[in-house]
Amino acid sequence: MNNLPQLPYQLDEKQRHHYARLYLLDYMIQEEARISILLDEKNEDLEPLLDELMARELIEIDQKQYYCVSREGKALHHNFLKRYRENMAISDIFCAVDLSGGEFAFSFYDDYPTKPEWDTFLAAPRWDDLRIAVAEHLKSDPIELVFMSFINERRFGRDVSGNWQFDLLLGSVWDEILEICNQSLHWPDLGYEDEEGKVEAEAVIEDIIAQGNAIRETL
Repeated sequence: MNNLPQLPYQLDEKQRHHYARLYLLDYMIQEEARISILLDEKNEDLEPLLDELMARELIEIDQKQYYCVSREGKALHHNFLKRYRENMAISDIFCAVDLSGGEFAFSFYDDYPTKPEWDTFLAAPRWDDLRIAVAEHLKSDPIELVFMSFINERRFGRDVSGNWQFDLLLGSVWDEILEICNQSLHWPDLGYEDEEGKVEAEAVIEDIIAQGNAIRETL
């Protein structure tokens, strides 16, 4: 039986730097970004992360004195994207679940052919987001799950001024990630009692996961 999650979720400096390094690698590869070793005012906030990536041999310096991602860095990024795709494929099905009706929004996916229609359907108040609860029960890292979704939505590390380099380590984005993790439904909260007696949270989350996986196989 799983242990109850330890709340509230927290991020220490070591974990924050770990995720920030992954983000910077993703940025350098996906955006084909070129960062000169003579860091300008905009990029000087990246210096500690660049030093850490260099020390881990995940980036190197090319002949034109620009930082570039090494073979080891590309391999790490590839594994990160693979884990990201696996996590998203599994977790997305649990983003909208009607706990009272026992229904999944994705059961009706084919009924809403356009994205605006689908988004409106997902916005209905009947749906609860159980991705964090499922991640907890499967002993995945909810913080990593939210971090990955922030990268996918291009929300991570960017403030209104566009100074994402500073925000990457010290910005409020980390508070947003922790707030999502801490304020989401957690699987130990899913137990209930009806006229037939008490239903343990463990049984509820396992049933939800089984139903969600069955639906996912039909999509």
